[in-house]
Amino acid sequence: MHNPYQSPLADLDTARAEEIGTPPEVGGFWIRVGAQILDVIFLLPVIGLTFWLSSLSRYFYAIWLIPGTLLGMFLTVYLVRRYGGSPGKLVLKLRVQMRDGAPVSTKAALLRVAPMLALSLATNIGTAYAAVNLDQATYFSFGFMQRAAAMAALSPGWATLAQTLMQVWMLACAVAMLCNTRRRAVHDFLAGTVVVKAKRNL
Repeated sequence: MHNPYQSPLADLDTARAEEIGTPPEVGGFWIRVGAQILDVIFLLPVIGLTFWLSSLSRYFYAIWLIPGTLLGMFLTVYLVRRYGGSPGKLVLKLRVQMRDGAPVSTKAALLRVAPMLALSLATNIGTAYAAVNLDQATYFSFGFMQRAAAMAALSPGWATLAQTLMQVWMLACAVAMLCNTRRRAVHDFLAGTVVVKAKRNL
């Protein structure tokens, strides 16, 4: 019921009320898949460079551990904290925000990717270990696929487990997104975030 004695709302208050009354549309499953595909496409030059460098030295995997981890953190932590998303999300007008609509905190950005970063790092350490322990003549005699198979066979059991858990984690995230109306993945529940479609400027 309208209160005749209530002071009129200022324009800014009205705009804020309208904004609160119309929450942004959540980012759907397939558009988020598309954003991940775009992220891979954007990284193709780096991926190609790593393939080439790995063919020059079996120590490359060990040397790349720290730069590769920092690159991953830049894409998934810094850009999300600073701009609200990875390059793929930004191109598709998606934004990661806190569940209450606030910008993503540094802690939340870290929590979103911490499991994948940890599992990926463990897998990469196992790959580096296998490459270093592979005989140099054998390493260079193999093609890429043969070399990858040989390193997989030499990887420690915990690295193989980490790779399996990484696949399970990605599947769990996909299933979770399909099973809730806000399309939140497991990492969104962990960090208290939600992916929404950025509002267009009128």
